[in-house]
Amino acid sequence: MSTLNYTQYGLAPLIEVELEDGVAPLQFNVALRGEKGWVSLRYEQPGVTDHDYIAITENSIVEINLIGDQLFFSKNYDAITTEEPLSSFYGGLIYDDYHADQDRYKTVRFQARYNQGGKYGTRHGFNINIDLLQNPSATEPKWIPLSIDPDIKNPPPKED
Repeated sequence: MSTLNYTQYGLAPLIEVELEDGVAPLQFNVALRGEKGWVSLRYEQPGVTDHDYIAITENSIVEINLIGDQLFFSKNYDAITTEEPLSSFYGGLIYDDYHADQDRYKTVRFQARYNQGGKYGTRHGFNINIDLLQNPSATEPKWIPLSIDPDIKNPPPKED
């Protein structure tokens, strides 16, 4: 029997993060693919190949996209939750790319405040809550809820 009490915290509903002019959103793609008979979950941050976390190096907008025909953000839970209360760092969750046929979303954005003066490599655990569409051609869709557990590093490890 486990004695762990697993709690998820939502992002702050409103947060005011001062963004520099012209700052593009940090994109983080989550893809589910079939490769050589295996189902593979991939995290992809365009232009970044050396890590599987989101690196916050300045006040930012983080955009998470679900890639694939069977992945959608959860209908029953917030799309993004954290493993500890982090409302001073993350908030303002916005849903986008609505698919009316499934009544679900494929993209979310939220604001991230840079952890100025924080220890390099500070890990903030967060969850991406999704619904996996099982048997898309069925008359009545069946959904499998999943939580994906990548990290945000704010600030990221110091590069040499």
